[in-house]
Amino acid sequence: MGEILLYGLDEADAIVLTERFGETDRSRLRAIARERLERCAAVEVWDGQICVMRLKRGEV
Repeated sequence: MGEILLYGLDEADAIVLTERFGETDRSRLRAIARERLERCAAVEVWDGQICVMRLKRGEV
C-alpha cells in the first residue's frame, strides 16, 4: 500500500489542504473527508497513485 493523502480542493479544483494519514486512520477516512468538506469544495483521498475516494460538497 502507498501513502494515504487527503487533498482539499477549492471550486477550481486547486489544492488548498493536504493531510497525510497512517494505517490506523484508514477506517476513519470517510468521516474525516466529510469533515473537511466544511472547509473545502471537494475532497480526494489517494492511496499512492490511486484516488480511492472523491467527495464533493452537496453530493454527500
